[in-house]
Amino acid sequence: MPEPADDSANSPLSHLYELGKVTVFYLPSHKLDDPRYYQGTQTARTATHDFMMDRYRAYTHSPTPVKGYWVDFNGQLVHDVMERFEVSFGSEAEFERLIIFLIELCGRLSEDAVYVTRGERSFLVHGQPRQEIASDSGHDNR
Repeated sequence: MPEPADDSANSPLSHLYELGKVTVFYLPSHKLDDPRYYQGTQTARTATHDFMMDRYRAYTHSPTPVKGYWVDFNGQLVHDVMERFEVSFGSEAEFERLIIFLIELCGRLSEDAVYVTRGERSFLVHGQPRQEIASDSGHDNR
């Protein structure tokens, strides 16, 4: 990380603490508290909250519905109402750990994928490896 030009106590930059790259993901609203997706007595919402706080000690959640649209593997238009989660960290190892959590959450929520952005890049996190998705759908998604 570059040093600030003036790191004296009087500089505004001396009040900054860099958190790292912003990472955002979206989860379907209707599944976050649905008893069908509990793990023991824990909702998907609680599991997400606990993971984010235990791992990153902070996150932002926008419960305001966000509507997403996409075309599924069968060529059908799909849409869902989702909630936005945002966290920042600098380590790619931490990004990988979040992806592992989201892979597990995909399976738990019976979701094909979760949409994730990190910095300027965007990803689909699938519950199963890409090769299995391609063979299941008849499409080659490389």
